[in-house]
Amino acid sequence: MTKVTIPGYVCEISGEEREELEKLMFKFGRARRRAYSLRRKGYTKSEIEKILQDEIGLNSRYVKDAYHSVRDLPPHVTFGGLKNQRLREKGKISKDEYHRRRNSIVISRGDKSKSGNLNIRLTERMELRINTGHKKWIYPKVYIPKKYLEKYGHLLDGSAPYTVLIKRRNDGGYDVHITVEVQTEVKEGKRVLALDINAGHIDFAVVEKEEPKVVSVGRVELHETQYVRRGKREFRIHQAVDKIGNIAEHYDADVFVGKLNTGSFNSNNRKANREVKNMPQYKFRQTLKKLERKGIKVIEKSEKNTSKVGEKISALVGLDVHKCSAIAFALKSISYNLFKHLITLLSGVSSNEGDGSPRGMRRRGKRAYRPCSEHKLWTAPQSGYPAMPGSWGLSFLERLRAGLPCLRVKVC
Repeated sequence: MTKVTIPGYVCEISGEEREELEKLMFKFGRARRRAYSLRRKGYTKSEIEKILQDEIGLNSRYVKDAYHSVRDLPPHVTFGGLKNQRLREKGKISKDEYHRRRNSIVISRGDKSKSGNLNIRLTERMELRINTGHKKWIYPKVYIPKKYLEKYGHLLDGSAPYTVLIKRRNDGGYDVHITVEVQTEVKEGKRVLALDINAGHIDFAVVEKEEPKVVSVGRVELHETQYVRRGKREFRIHQAVDKIGNIAEHYDADVFVGKLNTGSFNSNNRKANREVKNMPQYKFRQTLKKLERKGIKVIEKSEKNTSKVGEKISALVGLDVHKCSAIAFALKSISYNLFKHLITLLSGVSSNEGDGSPRGMRRRGKRAYRPCSEHKLWTAPQSGYPAMPGSWGLSFLERLRAGLPCLRVKVC
């Protein structure tokens, strides 16, 4: 099951209906801020919901939705946005306008037993039946693009639950986002497409699952996701995800992406701190999920130690560190034992030949390590010399020489 968001907007609403909708937005915004404050003070979920119903007067479903929308927020959140708060402090917007911008959304989660959604429901006449409280309903008309109705319209007839988000635009209009769950068939790929996310670019490697054979490496340029306005950044991220989806389809590969915690990154280099914390890696990981609609498997996995292994491989094969980190991540995704085996081999491999003497099966009076041949990573050199400097015991690295496809994609 994957979640799909159907876009739309309110195309017709009367003055009275607009007034009722604005009142509902103010109540819902107040409920979200109050729930966030009480949760930070240590109140339980049931206590918060009871307090909100008594103080604000919303029904239990709206109260539960308000709590659900803030339960995962980090500390020190500025509701309405820090930008609007600064405008208010400088006197560039009035107090009423600031309050209006702080209360700009209403969320109603779905319920299958209540015909899809109880508080905000889409009718057959393309109207939103919105419960504004005290047994009052308004019916603004909604426009949804035809292609979405043809593809997902059968999920909006009440047979399946759906979540509705109404958001006020700066021009006074209202956007409507309806989120439904779609059953998709995700097939298993023959290869692995591992991603290495960096500031301004994403490196990738395609590796066979059955044997450690690197099929292709490449890079997707994403410089315009750094220090740009939010709308443009999201547009470029979606473009990059589409490119990655095309590559995964071409190679019949599952997509593996690492879980990064850039918020905890701390360096003495201020420029590095700024670049890392500006990486939209969380938004990118969330956007990657849309590839599942195409039947492409997307998996999040820890990429711990892959950069260190990639740095050692880079010195052996001549590729940059980021592409080699993606190769190491792909091997780790295929088999963790294979990855540990690679670390063991690299720990005893020098990046140069020293004085050029042949490497026999014995070194410095000690028997050389003979790893298990399960994954065929190691083969004994027939002539006493490795195929390339420093790659003794790492036969799969021989395939990274000339002839390996290297793709470079620029998102523009």
